[in-house]
Amino acid sequence: MLVASQPALRHFFYPVCPISKLKQGPVEFTLLNQSLVLWLDQNNQPVATENRCCHRWAKLTKGKVIDGVIHCPYHGWAFANTGQCIKIPQHPERPIPATYCLKTFKCLQRYDYAWVALEDPLMPIPEVPEFESDAYRVIHLENRPWHCSALVALENIFDTAHHHFVHQYLGDKINPKPIPPTLLENTPYGMHFKSDMYNYGNNLQYKAWNIDDDEMVLKRDFHWYMPFLVKMTLTLPNNLKNVTLLSFTPMTDSSLQWINLVMRNDTEENVKASDVIQLGMTISYEDQEILETVAPDVPLDIHEQCHIESDRPSILIRKRFSALLADLGDSEQRTYDTLNKPEGQNTSQKTKLNVY
Repeated sequence: MLVASQPALRHFFYPVCPISKLKQGPVEFTLLNQSLVLWLDQNNQPVATENRCCHRWAKLTKGKVIDGVIHCPYHGWAFANTGQCIKIPQHPERPIPATYCLKTFKCLQRYDYAWVALEDPLMPIPEVPEFESDAYRVIHLENRPWHCSALVALENIFDTAHHHFVHQYLGDKINPKPIPPTLLENTPYGMHFKSDMYNYGNNLQYKAWNIDDDEMVLKRDFHWYMPFLVKMTLTLPNNLKNVTLLSFTPMTDSSLQWINLVMRNDTEENVKASDVIQLGMTISYEDQEILETVAPDVPLDIHEQCHIESDRPSILIRKRFSALLADLGDSEQRTYDTLNKPEGQNTSQKTKLNVY
């Protein structure tokens, strides 16, 4: 599936840009192949529109925001948060036709980010009570682009078999066999998954988790919110709860914006935010390095690839995407090369899936 080419995936909210960045001026972002410009209106609320002036299609991100109104850098046309053109400097005396406007998109502010839906959303932005709780602090990690599919990155979060090989600062360095999950179930919003993990400590963990155990079992509780949002709660032996809200916001078929914020029931005096960020970023760079080598066209037909027991969350995810596309009358978009199956491989004839 080529994620940015699927019309069905336009019907969801995605976090795209920190509100703090919008305070500096208009920001450009590509969401599902759609070029956007975002800015803050007169009420300091985020606005998202197509990133081209209706006059000569100049990019509005090169313009200025004055009193919540964005001005085109080419001829100075001004647009309100509704997308309507409200000023044409060359003809101030003339009424402006209603057709002189920008296409706007639903845009909301939640969790210090602007969230955008390109079409009417099927689901609301999930509730994250820890973000509002006085018992938790919020730490923002640097968000950055990855050159891989959002679906590839999503499945990796639930892949319990890769830590031994990919990560130097997380997981079991001795035994590659993961602990079987204790829960894997469909939910109305996506999936609920519980999976403990053997872990050998290291210096980055000691500082970030305020614990010096050489060996421990990490209690992990995941909620997947379709299509590419994950909330993970990590409970440590010292009763620290490390709650991560992670989005693989799809920009194109083969690129995403990695967005990560952490909520913890401790204080800066317990653990420096910089130490939390260092561990999180280090683990993410290890994932990114390998995921950028994976082909972006992930087949929803589970018979096209081989699977092992730890791939069951991925299989569930692909079935949910298949059902979503069917419900919305969308068809899976594929690349030409992946449709040329190796000789002797016939996926049109369904056989019982073997999971080893």
